[in-house]
Amino acid sequence: MVVHNPNNHWIDKNCLPWSKDYFNQTVINTTYENEELKIVITSVDSVSGDCDVTQRKGKVLCIYDMRLQFSITIEDKKNDDSEEKLTATIVVPEFVHDQDEDDYVFEIESSDKKAEIRKYFVPVLRTKLMKFQPDLLDAHAKDVQHATD
Repeated sequence: MVVHNPNNHWIDKNCLPWSKDYFNQTVINTTYENEELKIVITSVDSVSGDCDVTQRKGKVLCIYDMRLQFSITIEDKKNDDSEEKLTATIVVPEFVHDQDEDDYVFEIESSDKKAEIRKYFVPVLRTKLMKFQPDLLDAHAKDVQHATD
């Protein structure tokens, strides 16, 4: 729903539902693989918080503060005896519109391969997440633009 307030010259659009779809479409199956291991995002477990595209005084911008949670599988390719894949969870507790790329925190839960996930996989995931803001604006800027007098 788009909210319009002509007296204050602003328009807001809640984009949280779109964000959930976006992460399901763009982040699932994100993969890192080398000769020793393969790490893959298997699901987007949670996208919560706020995500809005807004126009204020003729300028379109986005404001979001979300918590993201992803499930991953880790295949140890060195261990031929193991048919079993390890699982882990990656949580981004604060995915915020005005943070620098290096400020994001990635919490890794339930894995014996935390160091490898942090070293190899987090940079791949970070690159995907950095595309969110321009994609959000591309998808919704036209919905909040209105003529200013």
